[in-house]
Amino acid sequence: MKIPKSFFAALLIISFFAVTCSLGPEFNKSKFAQLKVASQAVKASIAAGESYQQVTAKVQQLKTEIAALKDKVPTQKEKELLNAYSDLLADYRDGLVLWKYKLDFAFFDSVLKGRIYVGQDVEPIVIKYRFPTESHLYEPTGQYWKSIPGDSIAIIWSNAASQLKTIENITNY
Repeated sequence: MKIPKSFFAALLIISFFAVTCSLGPEFNKSKFAQLKVASQAVKASIAAGESYQQVTAKVQQLKTEIAALKDKVPTQKEKELLNAYSDLLADYRDGLVLWKYKLDFAFFDSVLKGRIYVGQDVEPIVIKYRFPTESHLYEPTGQYWKSIPGDSIAIIWSNAASQLKTIENITNY
């Protein structure tokens, strides 16, 4: 007795669905709902031009939501998603560090001319994002100091927006 090819095709399709269903969901989207809300709140806060303190508070909420899920992600897909959110948090924190330096050194604007002073906290960010630096001489002491372009913060916010798109791709929201 000859078995028709369509029988094998049907068997293959049924097997595929059986395996797919047995694997269960790759991640629980509802588990990440608060995290998504927190990340969107930071994005909206930046886009609206809110103050440093307002954005910082929203980034802190994002950090809290990530910490709440840290030990509650059993699947590889959920771990990947949580890591993507952690990367987003890192971008936002880096942007806040630059913003803080820009605010803290605003009284030197005549010297900085729209640039951001590269202090100890900023140096790792400069390396991470490969920002071009400019050296300056402080004549009264003969000490050199570095700065980065003032729009470096916008570059970090752009990286964060790209990371949000990566998160959307992972979740298919």
